[in-house]
Amino acid sequence: MPRRIRVHLFGPTRVTHRDTPGSTTRVLGKQGRILAMLALRPGHPVSKDRLADAVWDGHPPPSYRQALDSDVCVLRRRTGLGPGRSSALATTPAGYVLDPERVWVDHTEVIELLERARVGRSDEAVVAARAALDLASSELLEDEPYAEWAQEARDACRSTEMEICLLGSRAGIVSGDTGFAVRCGERAFARAPASEQAAVQLMRALWWAGRRGEAIRVFLALKNTLVDELGEQPGAEAQRLYLTILRDGEPIPAPSPDGLDHLRLSLELLRGALEQTPGVRTPAHDADLAAAAAAVLAERGRQRPTTRAAAS
Repeated sequence: MPRRIRVHLFGPTRVTHRDTPGSTTRVLGKQGRILAMLALRPGHPVSKDRLADAVWDGHPPPSYRQALDSDVCVLRRRTGLGPGRSSALATTPAGYVLDPERVWVDHTEVIELLERARVGRSDEAVVAARAALDLASSELLEDEPYAEWAQEARDACRSTEMEICLLGSRAGIVSGDTGFAVRCGERAFARAPASEQAAVQLMRALWWAGRRGEAIRVFLALKNTLVDELGEQPGAEAQRLYLTILRDGEPIPAPSPDGLDHLRLSLELLRGALEQTPGVRTPAHDADLAAAAAAVLAERGRQRPTTRAAAS
């Protein structure tokens, strides 16, 4: 039997019904907090004490149990959850609970879609990841920007979203949907610009999509973020992929017709290559980069005959 009541936690907290498409009830204030907390864990009772703590920001009135009962009655009536014992929002000895057999929640659906993406074939993972990211296109619990319980839920949701993006990007590459692979990688990297995992996946997706220059720019953006924020260089995996893409035989495209972007990128690449060369001190000024690179190449050239002679 299809679940006809739909609770939306991404964006404003609201309720819709399958039988009345286009009709939406937005739920604010105390009733919105009650609904949101129950919808975060449908099927699991939430105690009145915990609800009261969230609804009144840690300072519930002495008569909070009666006040909660009154608010729940109004919530049932306003949102079509049904009255009394027949309600999809039930009262139990352990607290209030939403019936997961009768109520569909977008947040729960995203978690279920993540599980499908984990275990499905690459084409199935793409479908699941696309559906999950469409559902999670807005901020979770938008109406509760400051509540601690809502922030905890958002933090967990961001981890879920990151995993969906990475799974979707990898599945997109395997299934040949490089456009989706790139979109997932871009979303992950935008959410976490200091994440090497997100950067590496986006670089791979762009490279497989034939966008080599953009893949290189992602590495440089990651490097700049890590240096500025943490004083660190990218790790071994990111550096290996960067060097592999650099050695690819195709030319790096220049986005602008005057070639200036290409020149800037070339300088950034030269600086990056020098920074990764052992024993080399990278010049602070761009004007000195070419001379430093030429000196390294000349020194390596002088060492090669000696190396061959020693080997023979």
